[in-house]
Amino acid sequence: MAVIASAPGKVLITGGYLILERPNAGIVLSTNARFYAIVRPLYDEIKPDCWAWAWTDVKLTSPQLSRESMYKLSLQNFDLQCVCSSESKNPFVEQGVQYAVATAHSIFDTEKKETLNKLLLQGLDIMILGCNDFYSYRNQVVISLRAM
Repeated sequence: MAVIASAPGKVLITGGYLILERPNAGIVLSTNARFYAIVRPLYDEIKPDCWAWAWTDVKLTSPQLSRESMYKLSLQNFDLQCVCSSESKNPFVEQGVQYAVATAHSIFDTEKKETLNKLLLQGLDIMILGCNDFYSYRNQVVISLRAM
């Protein structure tokens, strides 16, 4: 079963990847455009020996950016490790996945944690889609600047 989540988009004006480190700041504007994440199990079933595993597989796909990355997620501390080339890494998305899983685990009661752990053992297949406004607005800005 797939789950679709949506959030308002934000545009980072200044700061770049440096804002991922605590002492650094950035300027972010919110937009009307939205991002969507479609999350489904990576595998159809849980393998019998998977309870001994300390890591699970995570596949992140962004079709609009022609990007696919594979990760291993620690089931102990929810650390996400990229197992593909460094060009495929995306610190913003990686931290989003880590915090989402860690938050769910910390607020769930015992029964829900067991359900979450079973789902995690099937792996995560996450597809990220952004409204086309994120990718097409740039051309409108360039045209308006030329008119000035």
